[in-house]
Amino acid sequence: MKKLCKLFLLTLFLPLSACGSEPDAVKEPETPQVSAGVETTHTPTHTTAPTGETTPEAETPPDETYLQYTFQPDKKHQTIDGFGGAFTWYSDQVFSAGKNTDGLLDAFFTDAKMSVIRFKNEYAYRTEDYAGNVGPMLRIYEAAAERAANYGEEPTILLSCWSPPAGLKSNQSIDGGGSLAKHEDGTYMYEEYARWWVDSVKFYRDWDIKIDYVSIQNECDFVAGYDGCEFAPTETDTQASYAKAFLAVYDAMQAEFGDEAPKMIAPETMSCEPLRLYDYVKEIIETKPESIYGIGYHLYVGGDSDEENNTVKYDSFLWNFMDMEKYFGEYGYARWQTEFFRGRGLQTAALINNAMTQADMNAYIYWSAVWPNDNADFETGELIGLHNKNKDGWNICADYYALRHFSEFIRPGYTRVEASMQGGMDFKTSAYMSEDGKTLVLVVINLGDTEETLQIPTGEQHLAESLVYQSVLGLEDSSKNILYQKIGALQADHTVKLPGESITTVVLTFE
Repeated sequence: MKKLCKLFLLTLFLPLSACGSEPDAVKEPETPQVSAGVETTHTPTHTTAPTGETTPEAETPPDETYLQYTFQPDKKHQTIDGFGGAFTWYSDQVFSAGKNTDGLLDAFFTDAKMSVIRFKNEYAYRTEDYAGNVGPMLRIYEAAAERAANYGEEPTILLSCWSPPAGLKSNQSIDGGGSLAKHEDGTYMYEEYARWWVDSVKFYRDWDIKIDYVSIQNECDFVAGYDGCEFAPTETDTQASYAKAFLAVYDAMQAEFGDEAPKMIAPETMSCEPLRLYDYVKEIIETKPESIYGIGYHLYVGGDSDEENNTVKYDSFLWNFMDMEKYFGEYGYARWQTEFFRGRGLQTAALINNAMTQADMNAYIYWSAVWPNDNADFETGELIGLHNKNKDGWNICADYYALRHFSEFIRPGYTRVEASMQGGMDFKTSAYMSEDGKTLVLVVINLGDTEETLQIPTGEQHLAESLVYQSVLGLEDSSKNILYQKIGALQADHTVKLPGESITTVVLTFE
């Protein structure tokens, strides 16, 4: 069959709470299962066409020669904490002269509805002008909070450390590596480090910046020429123990803030290799497993990427993602990808999809939200490049649209649900359900260069609304790109075209 004639057939198995009934072609399990208190048995519902939709009275039975897409809302995976980006370096330039600052902030927090912001802890850092350091952070936080309030939410803040103050470093500098400093008796300054972290959180909260999560050290396994601090999985003569530092901070946070203490992400390494991650948190798990909220990491080690061209193979890191369950599944920790940027739109979308489906990722944070780049174009490694080339003073890049297909519609508290496809090797997909079970979000990535047709029959389900959003982000020929557009509703036969090299988000709302 020619590709142009193929149909992707989405079969919805809606739970009772979503007013659904199974298609006749699907067999019930021998023993009904119960998920979240809702039985997987089904009852007939309305057949009346919803307002604004044209629904056939009786749909044609599935053609088994078509590629089939199966969606199972009753089979649930991880709960989503959010999607977002890092405002760490150069965030002050968001507010520099010549920038359409309101438009830029709208792009992030109104249009893309990014729910997680990663900030850099600069308390008592380079100068005593703490207010000057926190100013841009505060303005970004206030802008995000104001816009999130319009849709009934609050932004989530992750505060990461690049380096503690120089006085707490072995090299007496925030730059060039080094570890924690030692006392005269040779012991590391864990308590002083913990005190600095407590004071940091108090300082930002005093400025009305809500700190929800902390990571005590960005890339603790990397020697940086810029701000950094090295920690070893276990204490050595030259490197402090990550576990001891983490537990010292946790204990100090609990003593100071109690139930209001920020949750803690660990170890935020350069690597996503599960064994590497486990080495850093093993002592923490053995000592106080409850101290860890989530396993955080970056993707700079363990995949196949082209640093020069900011590209990465679609399925890089796949084996590492799949091993996450092996090492951390029994502990119930959330999984946060807190940094990565190599990709060009479609590649980034595929990476996000893999992270969600293979690693059960709870939060995905892109690096970096903004970056000064006079040559910023569609393919550079930031979400928005800051420059002076146009009247706005900034330019949206391809990865912004890739992330937006997830961040705009998949809200904190949504749950990823099972979605699979028989055949269709050029496609990646994932699906998410709202807390009330009435909204289903489907993201489909067409990695091939041929347009296909997706059909979403709903049977007797009462579809109140369907919305389709689409981007074409070609890797080789950008002349045919559709950066982002609202297609509208599904067609009368519940179909939508999927162009080659595209990302499509379908939002279904049921009564």
